[in-house]
Amino acid sequence: MAILERNHLMIIQEVAREGSLTAAATRLNLTQPALSHAVRKIEIQLGVKIWRREGRSLVLTQAGAWLLSLANRLLPQFSLAEERLEQFANGERGILRIGMECHPCYQWLLNVVSPYLERWPKVDVDVRQKFQFGGIGALLNNEIDILVTPDPIHKQGLIFTPVFDYELVLVVGNDHPLRNVEYILPEHLINETLITYPVPTERLDIFTQFLQPAGIAPRQQKQIETTDIMLVMVEHGRGVAVLPKWLVEEYAPRFGLHSVQIGKFGIAKQIFLGRRETDEELQYLADFIKFAAKINT
Repeated sequence: MAILERNHLMIIQEVAREGSLTAAATRLNLTQPALSHAVRKIEIQLGVKIWRREGRSLVLTQAGAWLLSLANRLLPQFSLAEERLEQFANGERGILRIGMECHPCYQWLLNVVSPYLERWPKVDVDVRQKFQFGGIGALLNNEIDILVTPDPIHKQGLIFTPVFDYELVLVVGNDHPLRNVEYILPEHLINETLITYPVPTERLDIFTQFLQPAGIAPRQQKQIETTDIMLVMVEHGRGVAVLPKWLVEEYAPRFGLHSVQIGKFGIAKQIFLGRRETDEELQYLADFIKFAAKINT
């Protein structure tokens, strides 16, 4: 069975381009006798005549013309593939797949991704939303490359880097009576409707760090997935919410909102970026983590 090799296409292309074996041999860094032998060997290996002689010139047969057309299409792709593979090996090109375990972190992520893409023009970013609450498994199974989470679960083979400190605050409308308190106590929320993202209670800090230790629950809990809708509801007195302070400050000009400290000492949080230990040599991934930490300090 005939096996077509890349060097066959290179020889066919160069001979056609230069018009003679002597000139093609120079381009291919071969002697003219060595190229003549290679030309005969190609025809024997492929079992078909590729050239015919017309005087001193070599003219392509119908099979040769088809192979030349194939060479013109494939050889640039080979060169591109080798260039890309070298870039992958050097950590210069790739797709950075980011999984999110943090609803309000999308706005934060935008502030990182845009300048990062300018730094790495040959790297694409893909944000995966379906791993909001199964990110550790996705990271371990190579479905994502970076996990954005405020609640890292340390597993063997994973590294979590803190990149951003923030404070959780209670968000109320401008006319809400809690607006004027210095900080809220658990009992302040007994008669409130608490609007949250659709997250299990055991993953909500307002419950685990504040309400449950005091044995208190809000009058009602409503789950809303979209931040904008959540804040519209708060603005119109339909409930209160707990969000990062930086996010409330960013949205404040668009909504009638006010933030109140939660408890005497507040609730401090961090955003972590998790990655696999085995990806340590991927330069564009490591730089994303370093850049994310730097841009927020």
